[in-house]
Amino acid sequence: MIRGMYTATTGMIQQARKLDTVANNLSNINTNGYKRDRAINRSFDDELLLRMGGGSQGSYSRRIGNINHGVYIDEVVTSFEQGNVNQTYKNTDVALLGQGFFTILTDEGVQYTRDGSFTIDSFGRLTTAEGWPVLGEQGEIYLYGDDFTIDGHGNIAQDGLYIDTLLVVDFDDKDTLRKVGDNYFINTDGDNQPVQFTGEVRQGFLEGSNVEPIREIVDMMNATRAYETNQRLIKMMDDTLSKAVNEVGRV
Repeated sequence: MIRGMYTATTGMIQQARKLDTVANNLSNINTNGYKRDRAINRSFDDELLLRMGGGSQGSYSRRIGNINHGVYIDEVVTSFEQGNVNQTYKNTDVALLGQGFFTILTDEGVQYTRDGSFTIDSFGRLTTAEGWPVLGEQGEIYLYGDDFTIDGHGNIAQDGLYIDTLLVVDFDDKDTLRKVGDNYFINTDGDNQPVQFTGEVRQGFLEGSNVEPIREIVDMMNATRAYETNQRLIKMMDDTLSKAVNEVGRV
């Protein structure tokens, strides 16, 4: 009985964390380039149950079966599916078609993003909305105003002169990428080096979030119902234990 309460409790904890993931996805439904997360649950290792002793033939053990102690959130993985691309007609807005990331230089080092809502700061640098420089193949990108062009390969030109090429990269193993806030990713595996971007760069467009509201709402409803089911199971087992202690114990 006690073991059943612990198992149901792990189910409640797992569903609560799943709800947190769904809530975060829904709160970023209008965030440019946001990639939705999924909570992956795993069950604890099964344990073998044995019946020990008893019977007329003396002490012996007999296999009863296996038992599981519940579930837990093994990891939260990111879906890198393409979001909808919308035209903005703004030269500093850039979208990526295909798998890849813009390279950004922050105080914490190089980070990556799909959010191409860039701007030009007072120094003439192409930066993110947070003010971090967008990197080109030659380093930071300097422009004179927002009258410039970017072709499908990321080549930047202004007044007919080549300026630089956007440093857009991809990764063979995206499982090593981790979100660090503000829609940025870092690469946690030094062996998983960036590879060449094979998609297309679109100037005057922005990629939206890949969150699908209907799917998230369905996931939220399923998690809520599973949470409530485990909650009712705990209450039932608690009532049964209460009777066993307070009523059966007096007989």
